[in-house]
Amino acid sequence: MPGLDDTVTAAVRLAREARRPLDAVRARILRCQAHACAGAGGRVARDAHVLRRALGRGLPDLLAARARVALAAYADPGGLVAAAARYRTRGLVAFALPRAPERAASGMPTRGAMIEDVIEVLRICEEEEDARAAMLEVARLLQTRTRADSVVLMAAARQRVVVAWPAAGRQHVDAAQRVIDTGLPLAPHESGHAIETAHPVRCAGAVIGAVACRWTGAMPVDPARTQALLAGVAAAVTSALRVLLDRAEAPVLPGLDADLVGVSGAMEEVRRAVVRAADAPYSVLVQGESGVGKELVARAIHRASARRTRPFCALNCAALPDELIEAELFGHARGAFTGAVAERRGLFEDADGGVLFLDEIGELAPRGQAKLLRVIQENEIRRVGETIARRVDVRLVAATNRTLEQEVEAGRFRRDLWYRLDVIRIAVPPLRERPEDVPLLASVFWRRATERVGSRAVLSDAALAALARYDWPGNVRELQNVLAALAVASPKRGTVGSSSLPATLARVAAPATGVTLEQARRVFETRFVRAALARAGGHRGRAAAELGVTRQGLAKLM
Repeated sequence: MPGLDDTVTAAVRLAREARRPLDAVRARILRCQAHACAGAGGRVARDAHVLRRALGRGLPDLLAARARVALAAYADPGGLVAAAARYRTRGLVAFALPRAPERAASGMPTRGAMIEDVIEVLRICEEEEDARAAMLEVARLLQTRTRADSVVLMAAARQRVVVAWPAAGRQHVDAAQRVIDTGLPLAPHESGHAIETAHPVRCAGAVIGAVACRWTGAMPVDPARTQALLAGVAAAVTSALRVLLDRAEAPVLPGLDADLVGVSGAMEEVRRAVVRAADAPYSVLVQGESGVGKELVARAIHRASARRTRPFCALNCAALPDELIEAELFGHARGAFTGAVAERRGLFEDADGGVLFLDEIGELAPRGQAKLLRVIQENEIRRVGETIARRVDVRLVAATNRTLEQEVEAGRFRRDLWYRLDVIRIAVPPLRERPEDVPLLASVFWRRATERVGSRAVLSDAALAALARYDWPGNVRELQNVLAALAVASPKRGTVGSSSLPATLARVAAPATGVTLEQARRVFETRFVRAALARAGGHRGRAAAELGVTRQGLAKLM
């Protein structure tokens, strides 16, 4: 090809005179590819030597990719000729990389090799203990198989990159974000100076993430097989990605522990109330149904307060008979009563300088109420059987599942004691009033339960939706126990569907006889909205879009 040789030689000379070395590299790349397609030698050896030196010194990404294409064509001219008629990208002839064992001439895996690759991804996700390490290994494997410049696995939650390979490279997430937004696979296409493709990762019909590949310059010659491999990998990493999403930490306020889990507005208000109560020195009354986590609120107040380094003591007033409550709170002297063989400190002395949590304060007997009132007023206690007063500095946090106002009106609780305890009130809402918190709570409890029994199973979206539809009369404690039992009964691997839940949770109860159409409609809307919030992970905007209403309309429904 003397005409091309002379033209390229002249172009290289002019580029040197104009001090434009990159133009000289481009001219050599063109001659190297042209000679490879024609099967001629010419001056290709000299061009290949110059291109290797230029790559060693460093070239822009796109130009470096084209130089590698030219060098590969020089090493295997036949592969370029076979590929030239099948695929072209940005005017640059795509080529077949040197053939690897069990790989097609195109450089992409055969059908059998693709199946082996997907099986290898499944093996990595099953055997690797750490989900993030598994995802990194999968990204590395996919980058090797597709010969991509970069691979990204992205989570739909908060639009964040889970892993990228190479980890130190620039993370291109446009293709992954488009797939997450549309829920549809993205065929290989030009994007700027590169080629991108992506495939959604689905779990129980919902898009939870995406896997994307990017090539700078040219990609392998068979886009269909690339997409097929990407689809297989996306299906294989579903469980590992779901585990990573389940381990996402719940948003908490600064200085507050992560036990108060929830994304609802009601739980946000509880966390704010805890912070306000922690900064004040007064007594706190925590109200809420049984099982909502009143003791967690008390412990959160203790951890966020200035008394965090001092003891936290707790007593369930309903767990002991009236005769023992007084000795438990104030202690007793030796011989004060039958069985008192030695003197003993009470909880007030044990909690000196810290916090004393009195659960089910409404169950306290009248005599105990009177003694507790004196302690609050005088900051001193007397042990049973003693006349000596002992000074104590204790902050009281009381909890009850009763309405103390009604107890006072009925004469079962002292009004003056109620005034002393109800200085700061925190009401913890029941779980049925905050269904958007159920998926997050379920994820936290499921992770703790599976870790204890050595399981790596994950909950499906359908199971989370079924959990959100239930009313939970036992509140958070019932949810925790149900998930613990489910973790024991379920297989150690795979996805746990809604059919594995107890019958009372899995089925949607039919309206009872005698219910009006308006009541039945309200029941249906309640369950429908709860399920949408569960599928959206508590995100009201996405739930409103799924329901076909505005955020204001969703707020009215709620």
